[in-house]
Amino acid sequence: MSAASRISLIYLLLASAWIWLSDSFVHLLPWPQGWEFQVQSFKGELFVVLTGVLLFWLIRKEEHRQHDLQAELRETRTRLEHIVDASTAVVYAFEQKSADAKLSLCYISANIERLSGYLPDYLYKNQAIYWERLHPDDQRLVKSAIKRAIQEVSGFTLQYRWLHKDGRYRWIEDRSSASRNPQTGLIELAGNWRDITQMKQDQLTLEVAEERWRFAIDGSNLGLWDWNVPEGTAFFSARWKSMLGFDENEIGNQVSEWSLRVHPDDLPAVNAAVQSMLTTPQELHAHEVRLRCKNGDYKWTLTQGKVVERNERGEPIRVIGTQTDLTDIKQREAALDLHAGVFMNNMEGIVICDANVRIKSVNQAFTDITGYPAEEAIGQPPSILNSGRQDAAFYKEMWRQIKENGRWQGEIWNRRKNGEIFAEWLTINVDHASDGSVRHYYAIFSDITQRKAAEEKIRHIIQHDTLTNLPNQSLLRDRLGLALAHAKRSQEALAVLFMDMDRFKLINDSLGPTAGDALLVEVAQRLKNSVRQQDTVSRQGGDEFTLLLPEVDAGAAAHVAQKLLKCLSEPYQISGQQLVVSPSIGIAVYPTDGQEVDTLLQASDMAMYRAKSDGGNAFRFHTADMQQQVNKTLRVENDLRKALRDNELLLHYQPQISFTTGRVVGCEALVRWQHPELGLVPPGDFIPVAEDSGLIAPIGDWVLRTATQQCRTWQKAGLTDLVMAINVSTVQFRQEDFAQSVQNALEAAGLEARFLEVEITESVMADNPERAIRTIRQLHDLGVQLSIDDFGTGYSSFSYLKRFKIHKIKIDQSFIRDLHTEGNSASIAEAIISMGHSLGLSVIAEGVETANHAQWLAAHRCDEAQGYLYARPMPALQFVAWIGSPVATEGAIMATTN
Repeated sequence: MSAASRISLIYLLLASAWIWLSDSFVHLLPWPQGWEFQVQSFKGELFVVLTGVLLFWLIRKEEHRQHDLQAELRETRTRLEHIVDASTAVVYAFEQKSADAKLSLCYISANIERLSGYLPDYLYKNQAIYWERLHPDDQRLVKSAIKRAIQEVSGFTLQYRWLHKDGRYRWIEDRSSASRNPQTGLIELAGNWRDITQMKQDQLTLEVAEERWRFAIDGSNLGLWDWNVPEGTAFFSARWKSMLGFDENEIGNQVSEWSLRVHPDDLPAVNAAVQSMLTTPQELHAHEVRLRCKNGDYKWTLTQGKVVERNERGEPIRVIGTQTDLTDIKQREAALDLHAGVFMNNMEGIVICDANVRIKSVNQAFTDITGYPAEEAIGQPPSILNSGRQDAAFYKEMWRQIKENGRWQGEIWNRRKNGEIFAEWLTINVDHASDGSVRHYYAIFSDITQRKAAEEKIRHIIQHDTLTNLPNQSLLRDRLGLALAHAKRSQEALAVLFMDMDRFKLINDSLGPTAGDALLVEVAQRLKNSVRQQDTVSRQGGDEFTLLLPEVDAGAAAHVAQKLLKCLSEPYQISGQQLVVSPSIGIAVYPTDGQEVDTLLQASDMAMYRAKSDGGNAFRFHTADMQQQVNKTLRVENDLRKALRDNELLLHYQPQISFTTGRVVGCEALVRWQHPELGLVPPGDFIPVAEDSGLIAPIGDWVLRTATQQCRTWQKAGLTDLVMAINVSTVQFRQEDFAQSVQNALEAAGLEARFLEVEITESVMADNPERAIRTIRQLHDLGVQLSIDDFGTGYSSFSYLKRFKIHKIKIDQSFIRDLHTEGNSASIAEAIISMGHSLGLSVIAEGVETANHAQWLAAHRCDEAQGYLYARPMPALQFVAWIGSPVATEGAIMATTN
């Protein structure tokens, strides 16, 4: 009832009561005449006053009540607004202004700013923004839901995306309800919006996590189970069932489906593990168990489980876990155990290296063979076993084959930890990854040292004479074949000596085979002691021997034969008796007497029979011409020995002229031989024989002593500035005491060292650089000058010039002779002069025979000259006379004229 109705009703009741009661009261009382009218008037006035007061009181009371209601309403509304603002949900209301009008926003809570970024006033003024910022993909859904709600006067709940003021979409949950205004009949739509963006993101994250988990489970091939402990039921995944060979609908949900399939031998351990899992909080338990499959076979599985839910008393309610098929793992473990057993117990050494060729694993046989325990070998390169017997080229070829073929096999020599060298048969294989890169190297080897020793012993027996232990005919033929191949490649000579002992049959018949055998053993020993290490001494049978001498020409072979004749003809002490035998030796030389094995052996055999037919105790060549040449060489050698003894050698001196001053600054001492019958023998006829026979060293010593004495004699006679140059052979220079010999010669002659110049060839330096440096340093310390003879004809001169203390270089006469006919010769001579000067060396040219030679050399600043243009080599007295003659003056003029 409204306030106006209540007031009107009260007024009606009170007014009616007043009139009825007051009228009754007036009529009951006796009023004086005329008073009744006045009383009625008073009563009416009083009624008006009383009703006015009553109306004032009633209206005032109603106003107070309305005021209290409005205040309470405001307080309630404020409280509700605070609640709405504090809430994450935004409250809204839409209404129709007319029957055909669209819904318009009539209320929205202040917390809309958090949801949209816009203030309420902005949204009231820009109501179209709701549809503008609605996601395009969600607009049809929202419009359809609102339309249906209006038509059916119903509600809806939607989730859609709305564009926040910051440019990012928010997920909105819209719960709305439509109603019809009872007074106007128009539709009103009220509801709330809630930001569910985080919930959507969490949901998406959860879905991704679940998908990952599902993918991981499926990928890991795990079976899942979920056990309800109080009910005794369990969920088994499809994979769990298929693991045992069952279809998805073949196994129920009783936990006994699992427990009854446990292998009897595993059951006690399984029960203990389950009990431990149920009583131990927050721990994952795992155990291996065999489960019976559908076909009756047992399969190894790994079961893992954990209690995930307990009641208030701590009793387990729910247990979840996984089951893994261990069949392949168990098979691989068995295979690995088998392989490990094979690996460790193999009698052959096995090494596994990584891609960087570092040892990763070795077996016991490796340790037994090499002496290296695994802990010392692992991490090391296999090269710790290298013996040094194979050179770098061997290993380079081995790795080439490994890289190209993925495999190498062969024999190799290695070194044990104790230093002992052993032979092994090695096989290396490469393990490649799918991309072709190297993962491992596998090496298997066996110690074949004893086998090789046995094979070598057998080979030695097969290839050697049992009596003398010399190579037999078979081994000789093999070595001769190899020597011939080398000689053909290097264009060198070699000699074969076939030898038969004279009178051996007589000794063997008279003294018996025992004495004969003892004699042959002694002959074999003398033969081995008389030849070089690279030579082969072979017994052909009976009293016949064959010698193979590589890199030996006819002259050297004759020397060896002479040596053998002498040593084999010495008396033998056999069975208490002194015996004398001599050999007959036949010589065949490659390539003159043959170029094949059989040809050379036959030639030496024929030559031996010629020596025997000539009386024995001699050697013969296969060809007469060679025999004559060798005989001549031997005669020269014998005569040369006599010449040294009888002082038949002499020195000639060739002057050396300075291009700067035109004066004679020195001379070169050149040895000559005055033979009593043949006259003056040219150096080319006896120097090679001296070098082959070893006489060059004593001849060099004689030249050194004689030249220093002659130089000192000339100084006493007034030739005080001459420098004496002598040639030193390679043999003489290699002598350990050569520098001391020079010092002794200088001291004996009383000659200062600066007046002696030692000429050496480039081959002296290249042959043994360290020894050459040592000797040159000793000579330099004495004060002796050094020069390089025949410069430009060697291959190492430029590199060694930096290391040797050289004073002068001599341009070889071959370049001087061709100065004006061969362009390269002039270029080489010019380069030698320029290089010598840049190194601070003096340069002399030999073989200067024409004025054009001298002019060219002077123009290119050569320091000195020597040659027939000035003078030929001459004896000492003639040399002195030449220096004071007009001829010497003319030579000086030619040397200084450009």
